Amino acid sequence: MSRPGATNPKAMRGLRANSFAAIVVLLVEYGLGVWVNLYAHLPASDHGANIASGYGRAVADGPVGLSAHALLGLVLIVSAVTALVRSLLVRRPVLVAAAAAALVAIVVAALSGARFVGSADNGSSMGMAAAAGVAIGAYALVLFLSAGAPGASRS
Repeated sequence: MSRPGATNPKAMRGLRANSFAAIVVLLVEYGLGVWVNLYAHLPASDHGANIASGYGRAVADGPVGLSAHALLGLVLIVSAVTALVRSLLVRRPVLVAAAAAALVAIVVAALSGARFVGSADNGSSMGMAAAAGVAIGAYALVLFLSAGAPGASRS
C-alpha cells in the first residue's frame, strides 16, 4: 500500500504519455480546424442546427476534413477523461487541476465546434481555437510539472 501523497510511477508515465499524445492530436486538430474554416463548404441545411445535430451532421454529412475534425474531437474528449483519471491516480493536486482544465477546454472547443457547424459564426471558430490553446497549455503544464517526478522517465 502506498503512503499518502506518494506518486504512482506507472500512473505518472501514463499521464505524461497521455498528455504528450493529446498535445500532438490537438495540434493536428487545430490544423484541420483551420482548413475547415478556410476551405470547407458547410451545407446550408446545417445552418440553425443545435449542438447534437450539428455534431451528427458534421460526422455523417460534412466534408471529409470536417468529419475527421469532429471525430478527432471525440477522441480528444476520451483522452482528456483518461488524463484526468490518471492525474487522480498520481495524486498531485496541481496535475489534477491542469488535467481538469484541459478537459474543460476540450469540451468548450467541442461545443463551439458544434455551434460553428450550425452557424458558421466567427466567434465559434475563435472559441475553438482559444480553447485548443488552453488545452495545449494545460497539457504542457502537466509535462513541465511532472518532469522530475518518480516515474517521469523509464531510466
